[in-house]
Amino acid sequence: SLKSLGVSRSFPTGGQFNLIGYSFGSLVAAQSALYYADKGQAIDYLVLIGSPISEEMLGEVRQQSLIEHVVILDLKEHGDPIHAGMSFFDLAEHAPLLGSQMTESSERKEGVGHFYYGIDGPSGEQRRLELAKFLYAQGLR
Repeated sequence: SLKSLGVSRSFPTGGQFNLIGYSFGSLVAAQSALYYADKGQAIDYLVLIGSPISEEMLGEVRQQSLIEHVVILDLKEHGDPIHAGMSFFDLAEHAPLLGSQMTESSERKEGVGHFYYGIDGPSGEQRRLELAKFLYAQGLR
């Protein structure tokens, strides 16, 4: 449940209410957005990065009128096989590739494929800074 994940806080009272998730975290962000929207709270931006979200759940967040903007950032151009709207079967099928991308990212100390943003160090920091600038240009504050 969301409560077990610590998602039981009161609604925000000012400014934008944005939820951003990367990989599995994008599923938590989407579920959190639906939770808050069901309680009447508007979400300004829901950002899903490298998200294995199902087509059904993606449809739910897009149809929820209180989630104003849904931003999908697939990392296909970096070789990530995970994308929003994929089936569980597709996710399971790509598990060996994800494992090799994780190993390669660790060995190279530079994010590869699905792990493009997920590695510590100078290249990861630079990539995340570029991501923040991109999201700011999209309107997130």
